[in-house]
Amino acid sequence: MKYVMIGAFALIYSTLLDYLRDNYGLNYIAKLLILAILVGITYKIIEKIGGKLPTNSENNEHL
Repeated sequence: MKYVMIGAFALIYSTLLDYLRDNYGLNYIAKLLILAILVGITYKIIEKIGGKLPTNSENNEHL
């Protein structure tokens, strides 16, 4: 599930950066660098959130 979310955010970020390229002249290298940074930050945030959520084994301890 984490990788599906990363893919969705990468698609959103890529679309946003294409808009910036078309309207503000953002070049290809800058676009790739910004996309890599945004996806890396998003991955770390999702990883932190995922670490705080209970797993299935923790949910079934009371049974």
